[in-house]
Amino acid sequence: MPGPLHVLFRCLMIFFGILAAALAAGTTLMLVETSGLMRPPDIPEGQARDALFVHVLVISGYAMLLGFLPALVAGLLAEIFRWRTILYYGIVGGLIGVYFLFEPIPAWINVTQEGPSLIANAAKAYPAAGIVAGAMYWLVTGCKAGFIRDKSAADQVT
Repeated sequence: MPGPLHVLFRCLMIFFGILAAALAAGTTLMLVETSGLMRPPDIPEGQARDALFVHVLVISGYAMLLGFLPALVAGLLAEIFRWRTILYYGIVGGLIGVYFLFEPIPAWINVTQEGPSLIANAAKAYPAAGIVAGAMYWLVTGCKAGFIRDKSAADQVT
């Protein structure tokens, strides 16, 4: 793969990695919300499952909206300096999760009518979701980070 094409491919992989990380963060937050909570008896199981799916998409969209720029900067730094360790992505994801503590979820996202708030213990849930998101980013694209290819891979192609 030529140099400019490889850079374009890695930029697309950064975007797909951030998208997967946002979905992982939204899923983690919704699992935290629903863990230990029972489904009300008057709501059918299929309807509750559909509501959970919609909540995951809404929270993931919010994570993508608010966390895209810091994640993009972290992903570009990892690509430039070829940081491939999962520890880096976990720490960066946790820091982005802490950033969410200072940006509260807007009222229009809170779609629960009664019962507990959307995230009862956000001080623990947001950094945990960020760490899970960082691990997901690493699985999708971070483990192969680097705009410049390895010398061994370049030698095998030629």
